[in-house]
Amino acid sequence: RSPPLGRARDIPPPRVCWGGAASARGAAMDDAEDRGHLHGYGDPDAKPTRLQQIVIQREKDVAEAKAQQSAAELEAAARAFTKEFGAPQSLAECLEAAEASPWKLALAAEFKRASPSKGDINADLIAEEQALEYTKVGASVLSVLTEPKGFKGTLHDLREVRLATQRWAKEAGVRRPACLRKDFLIDEYQVLEAVANGADTALLMVSILSQTRLRALIACCRAWGMEPLVEVVTSRELKVALDAGAKIIGVNNRNLHTFELDKKRTAQITEELKARNIAFGAGQATKVLALSGLATAEDVAECRAISCSGVLIGEALMRAPDPGAAILELMGSREEASSPALPVAPGAVVVKVCGVVRPDDARCAVAAGANLIGVIFAKSKRQASVEQAKSVADVVRRFGERTELVAAESRDGGMEAFAARCAALRAACKRTPLLVGVFMDQALEEVVEKTESAGCDAVQLHGKEDVAFISQLRARLPRTWAFKVVHLPPRGEGDGDSAEELRKKLSEYAAVCDALLLDTAVKGSVSGGTGAAFDWAVAREVQDAWGIPVIVAGGLTDQNVAELVCSARPFGVDVASGVEDSPGCKNAEMTTGYVRNAKRARTST
Repeated sequence: RSPPLGRARDIPPPRVCWGGAASARGAAMDDAEDRGHLHGYGDPDAKPTRLQQIVIQREKDVAEAKAQQSAAELEAAARAFTKEFGAPQSLAECLEAAEASPWKLALAAEFKRASPSKGDINADLIAEEQALEYTKVGASVLSVLTEPKGFKGTLHDLREVRLATQRWAKEAGVRRPACLRKDFLIDEYQVLEAVANGADTALLMVSILSQTRLRALIACCRAWGMEPLVEVVTSRELKVALDAGAKIIGVNNRNLHTFELDKKRTAQITEELKARNIAFGAGQATKVLALSGLATAEDVAECRAISCSGVLIGEALMRAPDPGAAILELMGSREEASSPALPVAPGAVVVKVCGVVRPDDARCAVAAGANLIGVIFAKSKRQASVEQAKSVADVVRRFGERTELVAAESRDGGMEAFAARCAALRAACKRTPLLVGVFMDQALEEVVEKTESAGCDAVQLHGKEDVAFISQLRARLPRTWAFKVVHLPPRGEGDGDSAEELRKKLSEYAAVCDALLLDTAVKGSVSGGTGAAFDWAVAREVQDAWGIPVIVAGGLTDQNVAELVCSARPFGVDVASGVEDSPGCKNAEMTTGYVRNAKRARTST
């Protein structure tokens, strides 16, 4: 006998409503109680948010699916799948096992090709292959986006992930991870789809469901042996979830109505649970997972400290050149999160794209994984106006989901602390790309005014600016990162400083800067941007022998950047002309290739 379908046959087709519209609800609950938590409730002029627009489309998608396959046929498919491949496993048990592991919490690793806010993330990846990468290093949960339009997911992805990881786990003799259907579930039919395609659990979003709908879907999930992950954003939604009997609470740090990100939201919800005297975490029936905006080991460590049972990470892993290595870094301890600047671990190279004038070029670079975006205020073929720089800054900040400057760390310690400041810079631009304003021998007032007006996070000085000038700049812009370029002759020419002179110059600048760049200068120009390369062995000597991290610029392209990373192991790389069709006009394919090749290159020893 099959599990019941809940009340799907008794309830009219569900409709997610806001404003003054009506919805199906239980007789014992009035409309305000049933739907009062929904965004826009009670406002007859409320317009659908982006989230609500997605849900409207999903209602249409479900109706089309039902026309193709009846609920009875789908129920039979769900029974057939569980008979052949096994029933859903317990999400709670997966979380408990992870809480007893060295990581102390579960990783829910997500497969997400795209998103409405970010566009394509890594659209060419194959779901089961990526899921195996996650599984082999210890992911406890595999979250699979199945929404087809904005996220480019499919139920086929979910099925293939379940089957591939189940085969691997059986051969390895370990427990397979739980498979989560992540979608906008509004109908019991979608629960059946989840079971028929291998899900162990499903996401239920309080923000799109009336209380009546939420309770019906929780009951339907449990009837099929699945404990749902119930997502909340606000305190009111938490109450709705708890009143509905939710046991596993996911806190979305991103409000999908507004797309506002607040990484403190998970901590706020855990404090509310404590205030309600609801025990959660290891050994408890209630579990809390942080669901969005997590990208670093520090983020994970903060969730561990507040007794989260798990963290869901998607975009950071989908963009990572080596997902397995990224997971191991993310799930390490707080101490391990503070990795030194040198030596540079695989995939940890800081990638800068400079000479950006057009917002679309900035968008392409950050989507590929660039950490630093440079806008040039100095006289150059790629010179940007303040207004153009503001447009680029808007793209960079939107992508990083922030509205303010990313402040530089303390400059205490001089030269001795330079490597630590470099490590802090890498950590900062890993969380969100930074905007770098590039200047050359310009007046202090001009540098300050344009940096502040454009909203630059960092200043890069490309001329003959001395330590005294940089010190004055730091005093005027104490929260802005400071970079200095040191020029070297092209490869094969010997007109540069001696090794002793170069070391002295770098050490002096390192005492007052947060990053140093080595770039190529040719006769008649000290400004770089020539497309010529210097001897990369110098960069390796500077780092290996002198312990000074450097960003290498000059002559880099999408074709040779991997060779540089493998041979010289630089702290960072910087490109301008090497990915252009013409000055200031980046080539999207070359830019993407440059960033990805730099990140995927494996350093030599």
